Amino acid sequence: MNASPADEPIATIDTVGLATVQDAGREGFTDVGVPRSGAWHRGRHRLAHALVHGTLDGPHPTLEILGSDVTLTIHQRQTLALVGPADLTVDGHRAPHAVAVDVSPATTVTIHHRGPGPAYVALSDWQPRTILKSAATDSFSHLGGPRGDGSPLSPGDVLMGSARTQDDRVGCFVRTEESAPTEIAVVAFDQERAEFLCAGAWQVDACARSGLRLSGPRIPASDPIPSMPVMPGAIQLLDDGTVIVLGPDGGLTGGYPVIGVIASAHLDFMADLIVAATVAFTSISARSAIEAFAVREEWLARSLVNPHDLP
Repeated sequence: MNASPADEPIATIDTVGLATVQDAGREGFTDVGVPRSGAWHRGRHRLAHALVHGTLDGPHPTLEILGSDVTLTIHQRQTLALVGPADLTVDGHRAPHAVAVDVSPATTVTIHHRGPGPAYVALSDWQPRTILKSAATDSFSHLGGPRGDGSPLSPGDVLMGSARTQDDRVGCFVRTEESAPTEIAVVAFDQERAEFLCAGAWQVDACARSGLRLSGPRIPASDPIPSMPVMPGAIQLLDDGTVIVLGPDGGLTGGYPVIGVIASAHLDFMADLIVAATVAFTSISARSAIEAFAVREEWLARSLVNPHDLP
């Protein structure tokens, strides 16, 4: 079940606010009650992964920084990339954002989280231990993370790996930043209640990796239902008319009626919402959601630039 961690210290966490270990998540275990979990903002995680490792999709982890600053002492030479709402300094000097940079041993790296939303840091040689083929921190299932129990990172945690020489990614960068849509696209399951959902603005009352609780236009209550399978992005209607949009740690089953699901192309943007923020929704067809997903995947691929490939 557990894969042994590599045996060389790559970096030490000196100070940290709220940050977790994340990757693409645990695929293939929902039949035994284990959610996928993984990075909350998958687009940023994948871009950081690609800057350092060369591909958008792969098994390598990132630091998911959700609040406050993180300071690391680097022990082995690393290629490092930061993607998301944060600034990077190396030994007190400003370093480029969304660019793969070369970091020397005995260097202090600080990520200044600006928010809103998570930022992601990839390190070339970091190889944390995995549980069910993933290192992802799942607070709901108490899996993954630095201690294997779903807990976040703490000062003194040591990132382990296997040191190697890899500098062919240094200088790779993300061409442009992604803009948030004015409305979040929803594929409706209950068309009548989806119209209420899309009728006005909603306010974020609470947010966590498990999901967001929103209050807004009054939606008529629905009949009780038995527990049913759910997934990240599912929009559950509570008895009091508020809604919950499930996040990556939201579990696999729920007993509230589901109005619809956030379109995959827009799901990442839910991770950027903070308490008291407002959000509006628009209903689209499943076909339109598939088309929007394809367009975003193309944008992610085109946004990556390797200067070594330029004429």
